[in-house]
Amino acid sequence: NVEGSIPFTRYQMHSKFNLAIFYCLLPCLSTFVGCSTQRIPASPVTGSNATSYESISPCQWALFPQTRTQLLPDIRVINCSVVDQFVPNETKFELVESFGTVRGKQTNKIIDSVTLDTGGFGVLFNLMYRPEKNLQRTLGLWCGWNNGSVVPVLETDLLDSTKELHVKPDGGIVFRTNWTLDAVPRGLAYVLCGLGGMQHSSRVLGKELLSDGWVVVYVFTTQNTPDYRASIDLQSKSSSHQYAAAAIELFDAKYCQVIEATQAIRELMENQFPTLHTSPIVLIGISAGALQAPAVYHTMKDDVNAVVLVAGGANMFDIVQEGAVTKWSFSHDDGIPFNKDDLQTIGTAYLDQLSRDPYHLAPNLPKDRTLIVHAKYDAVVPAINGDLLWERAGKPERWIYSSGHLGLFMMFDQHAEDIVNWIGSVLEDTRSN
Repeated sequence: NVEGSIPFTRYQMHSKFNLAIFYCLLPCLSTFVGCSTQRIPASPVTGSNATSYESISPCQWALFPQTRTQLLPDIRVINCSVVDQFVPNETKFELVESFGTVRGKQTNKIIDSVTLDTGGFGVLFNLMYRPEKNLQRTLGLWCGWNNGSVVPVLETDLLDSTKELHVKPDGGIVFRTNWTLDAVPRGLAYVLCGLGGMQHSSRVLGKELLSDGWVVVYVFTTQNTPDYRASIDLQSKSSSHQYAAAAIELFDAKYCQVIEATQAIRELMENQFPTLHTSPIVLIGISAGALQAPAVYHTMKDDVNAVVLVAGGANMFDIVQEGAVTKWSFSHDDGIPFNKDDLQTIGTAYLDQLSRDPYHLAPNLPKDRTLIVHAKYDAVVPAINGDLLWERAGKPERWIYSSGHLGLFMMFDQHAEDIVNWIGSVLEDTRSN
């Protein structure tokens, strides 16, 4: 349900990928009905995984002056083309005029405003739909340019007389926001979505959060993600340490996009609701979004009140190779895949180098305010990597469902309310202390 030609999910884009997912997850379907739950309280023992994070370099994105431009009634197309070394991506928002109103071409919903906001975290395009049933919805796009790139002069490079706006940033992230009208928001709740974007789990969780008074932000974290069974060239290197550094650079490019987009959206929503400056923030990662969430928390940790990681894991280098819907292979610059011994050596070097991988950042999570939710038989984010995440995080509260990855999310109606109630109890404990 996005305007124009945004690739909804990789499930829809590639029939071969659809079949791969189906056959990989078919064994999980038998376990999703009547899933039992094991709830493990947080370990009273303090872990010893603490690490100094000062050597992690900040994300390098170009800064813009603080501006806001109203694009209606002039704009009809916003086209964003990200030229990525692995997966070029195009996102297009298309608007049409109909009976004196501007509507989304695909949804046919009335759009009341389209704004272009710039600032320290990049560029945001935000389409605000006409409210329905006391609910406000928006659709947005974050664009960012790396330091050193040629950044656009917005007034001359982006806007033209054809009512079409074309941008070619180094990074782009789609997001949605929902909130209830005529109520003071309880706080800001981020849902970092998985590969499927606004799938069933994200929707039912967002509905529960809205009912509980939150402004809900859905962040589509996985644009520009290489396809199923992609072969990733780690460039010409001379040692396992350098190959590992190249893998870290690959993952870091995505972490930094999600981090910057999340902060930009926060700034946008705090301008919309000044009370959010002092309200709670919760961070919820789902599947691939849970792999990004520790990096977002690391940047915003002073302001985040609770963290929920659903079907996440640690050690991205292993996850993308072993995960049932990724199965990536890594190769030399000549296209020849590394052998098993090479990959093991590179994997060891990968974990030895500090990075934004959940393996290194999980110990930084607030143990008494973190909930980890797992599927016992997960093959998409392998269960062994989920165990590793929990251990690296110091063994916070953990819920284990006797299902596979797909089964967990198909039954999310049964989990969403419990998760939102857990968040409420954490906030209540924080206030009482």
